[in-house]
Amino acid sequence: MRRTPTVAAIVLNYANFPDTLACVLSLTAAGPDWIVVVDNASPDDSLDRLRDWLSAGETERGGTGRFFRQAREDAPGCFTPPPDPRVRVFLVSRSVNGGYAAGNNSGLRLGLALGADAFWILNNDTVVTPGACAAVRDRLFAAPRPGLCGALLCGDADRNIVQCRGGGRTNPLTALSTMNGAGLTQAEARRTPARDVEKDLNFIAGACVMASRTFVETVGFMDEGYFLYCEEQDWAYRAAGKFDLVYAPEAVVFHKGGRSTGWNGQGFNLKALCRLARSRIRCTILHHPLMLPTVLLFTCYAALRTAARIAFGRVAAVRGGRA
Repeated sequence: MRRTPTVAAIVLNYANFPDTLACVLSLTAAGPDWIVVVDNASPDDSLDRLRDWLSAGETERGGTGRFFRQAREDAPGCFTPPPDPRVRVFLVSRSVNGGYAAGNNSGLRLGLALGADAFWILNNDTVVTPGACAAVRDRLFAAPRPGLCGALLCGDADRNIVQCRGGGRTNPLTALSTMNGAGLTQAEARRTPARDVEKDLNFIAGACVMASRTFVETVGFMDEGYFLYCEEQDWAYRAAGKFDLVYAPEAVVFHKGGRSTGWNGQGFNLKALCRLARSRIRCTILHHPLMLPTVLLFTCYAALRTAARIAFGRVAAVRGGRA
């Protein structure tokens, strides 16, 4: 009888204890074999609150109900499986915030050491439904070349509205991305067969992506040269032609969006826009260097369009107030 693949869920925390708590609580009902929480050098008391809550959760109601272990990333034995096999929840603390890729790579290293067959990377502002883990895992390993699998990602404010079906498509000419199925209702999103959705994906959304062990061992860890944004495109580009990108419509995950970065794509945030532009340019240089002139042009256009939209919105608001 074929063994069910094991899954290590990885959640990256940065100064956002409440959302991380909600995410981990939802994971305890979803049933991954291990839960790895990585604190990315939070400047607040997130790490202490996570440690206290996880410690209490070993014995108290309302916690994870699983044995817990904490380790510093730079401490000897951090990425060594614990002698007690009952330990299923881990808290890894980093001394430096190296960004999204670096934080998740810490979780991947521990997951590899634990012997997991797959790694379910989740933004900490997500909440997963009970059957999501099994649905994503089963779809991933049903693929001929198990690589990356996404879920039906929905908003948190209106849980019936879809953010994306698995992921989306990035146009190499512009480096701009379109999320598959964005704005549809859940019922509308499911009318398209998963196989047809998969044909249109060239990346899986980083807010919820499961990677096979073979994928990580072959393609490698996330590129830590991206502090934030475009890591998922880079990962998928590096795997092109070697692994399958698939989508599990039965796996529903709710995503608030932008809670740790401080930007959800709305409004004007100069720091976030600069990081996004830098990441798009880096990804283009690495994977589509001939497209760099047009990408630079469209990156400037996208930034100016965002600034103009905010400026005109403020003017309209002021005029409306005077009226």
